[in-house]
Amino acid sequence: MVKIAQVAGFLGSGKTTFLIELAKILVDRGHKIAIIVNDVGEINVDVKIVEMYGLKAKEISGGCICCQIAGNFANTIAVLQKTFQPDLIIVEPSGVAIPWGLKRAAEYSEEEMDGEVIVHAPVITLVDALRIDELITSVRRLVETQIREADVVFINKVDSATQEKIDLSVNFSKSINPNAEIMFGSGRNNQGVREAADLIETRTSPRYDESYEKEMLKREYGGKS
Repeated sequence: MVKIAQVAGFLGSGKTTFLIELAKILVDRGHKIAIIVNDVGEINVDVKIVEMYGLKAKEISGGCICCQIAGNFANTIAVLQKTFQPDLIIVEPSGVAIPWGLKRAAEYSEEEMDGEVIVHAPVITLVDALRIDELITSVRRLVETQIREADVVFINKVDSATQEKIDLSVNFSKSINPNAEIMFGSGRNNQGVREAADLIETRTSPRYDESYEKEMLKREYGGKS
């Protein structure tokens, strides 16, 4: 069994800081962690950051891991499992990645692994409380999709945001995904990260379901897929 935990969120939402603190907690608990970092830019400094903490990181560049280079992503998981054998792989998608598409790409790796099965931890989507107004205005559709496909919505940067923006983040998230669990915290201050680690350790998320995705697309785009 290979457990995949993805920390989603739009660019600048604080994913890398959150992910590093999350990984450090899980390592301290005895887990063997691998991290896959994806970025749409040519230079990805995030890999250098995570490797400073002695964590295994594999950089994928060239596009979104859930669509353009899904095959490469699946191969990366398979190679990590064979060579490093982590019990948990944490994935930081690019800020434009879609959680359900990433699940599908991750499950492709089963074809390259001897009898291993992909299990998903709860999908955590970070919402930047500081920039919630900007996100709703400029990239609303993408942020809505990331929230809709999350199991947990983590309202991030609550140590710096006003209560008004925190409330807006919560209300917006609940309007998109009323079933998602809402958590609050700050990756920078390690607030709420330990609770997120508990969820990753103890809970799972459904595997990719094509029929479910088609139904979501039908509801969202009026029958177009």
